[in-house]
Amino acid sequence: MKDHYKEIFGEDSLYFDTKHVLKTVSGIGSIPDAYVINLSRAELYVVEIELASHPVYDHIVKQLTKFINGIENIDTRNQIIDMLYDEIDSDLVLRATVQKAIGSPDIYRFVSKLLSKPPRIVIIVDKKTPEIKEACRVLKYKTDILEFQTFVREDAPNVKAHLFVPLCGAEKVEVKGKEERERKIPEHYKDWQSLFNWVEDNVKDVTKALESNIISINPSEVTKAVHGRYLCFYREKPTTKSIFAAFLLTKKALKVG
Repeated sequence: MKDHYKEIFGEDSLYFDTKHVLKTVSGIGSIPDAYVINLSRAELYVVEIELASHPVYDHIVKQLTKFINGIENIDTRNQIIDMLYDEIDSDLVLRATVQKAIGSPDIYRFVSKLLSKPPRIVIIVDKKTPEIKEACRVLKYKTDILEFQTFVREDAPNVKAHLFVPLCGAEKVEVKGKEERERKIPEHYKDWQSLFNWVEDNVKDVTKALESNIISINPSEVTKAVHGRYLCFYREKPTTKSIFAAFLLTKKALKVG
């Protein structure tokens, strides 16, 4: 898994498998498998690598609960800050990479800010089971369950293939898709009034006439309100259940639903 951390967490991520015990106030400790820093998102991940065959509550949840309780200990959090800072500062190339990414030479402050907010817990398992998903609901921090499977070719044991869904990749695609959709929407499709100003005059005339006729059915009960690109008509209070008609405009036509 370590060989593929950039594909999982993002190209600008850093992986630290330094073993540092996270202790609770009572002194109960636990060691995460790794820490990952995503530089562009300024996020810290605490990584636990598990097998689905492990007892869910006795092993996985108990282990992660120790992680979380340890992180909430101020002294331990400061130790983690020092540990991550020392790892970065001791490597000239890594230090330069981080300074360039954050736009500042103050790496210690950057790491401190990472630890000032709850980290994301990432459980990497060979199989995502309903039991694991259900068990992780009790954890206080945001928890991602990532299924990481390895396949070996029968006639060549050294040839392996890995199957997983990148943590950051899916989010980037979603954001990119949203941005593209927003760019494709013409200005006159932003809201109802923009649409009305854009359509042909005869469509405006028909829309006004029909709107007036609908309101006249019962002026004391029928109300209207704009909802995005739609002009909606309601019975009494405007709720989605009370909509009985909706207008949508095109350049040359009024569509009524």
